[in-house]
Amino acid sequence: MSDKSEVARRHYEGDADQQNLVTRVERLLEELGEGPISGDKLAGIDQFHSGGLKTTADFIELLGLTSDLKVLDAGSGLGGPSRYTAEKYGCHVTGVDLTESFVTVAKLLAERTGMSELLDYRVGNLLALDLEDGCFDVAYTQHVVMNIANRARVYEEIRRVLKPGGKFGFFDVLATDGSPEPTYPVPWAETIDDSVLLTEEQTRTVLEAAGLKVEVWRDVTQELIEWFDRFQLPAVQAADQGPTLKLVMGNRFGTMAENFARNLRENKVRLVMAVTLGV
Repeated sequence: MSDKSEVARRHYEGDADQQNLVTRVERLLEELGEGPISGDKLAGIDQFHSGGLKTTADFIELLGLTSDLKVLDAGSGLGGPSRYTAEKYGCHVTGVDLTESFVTVAKLLAERTGMSELLDYRVGNLLALDLEDGCFDVAYTQHVVMNIANRARVYEEIRRVLKPGGKFGFFDVLATDGSPEPTYPVPWAETIDDSVLLTEEQTRTVLEAAGLKVEVWRDVTQELIEWFDRFQLPAVQAADQGPTLKLVMGNRFGTMAENFARNLRENKVRLVMAVTLGV
């Protein structure tokens, strides 16, 4: 594992070891009671990106999925988007994530939501996917690549595992023109040293070099600023909002979310949904 990858893993695991995170989630599931659990009840902790479950739905809709497709969730986190995708569209989703505790929790939540048959989670590095060439129809990332300096390698690996003409979509954070320095910490990095943001031009260039042609490009920054204003910042503090990402990231998440929203308002970062086709 590279030094950067290890830094990213430690960032997401925080100051708690794997067992503690899994134990906290198990305790939450006990509190929710026996039997299957709906995705709505888990959305506060398993949609690890801005916009929550609705934004996942909006993004996944852009991919044009059908039940016969094999899908890769690259950087699957706690598995919320992959479970939504499998349940909504009936397709099989493989999730790969660098953080072992996240993979453990994703498997646990798949079982409790009754979705295990359509889901497969494994620990892996997006710079070197342990997957065969041309085995997926569609791949996607959501708020994943901002820790990865070698973005070209990530997109080359994704293109490699896609079938000819396969589709890759992303919902990720980009730098604005001029690359002003964001305020840290943010949900993906404690400091600027651990953050790698590309501008739109840089992102398009790297995608095209990897053989991925942009078909859809949607800047959703203003929509997500409004979402932060309406929901996120009160929610990370209020106990009556149900489980939130504080369960995963600890008390530091409140400051991270506030800084993320501030960076969006100050035009230091942008949020973009895009769909590309392999060429």
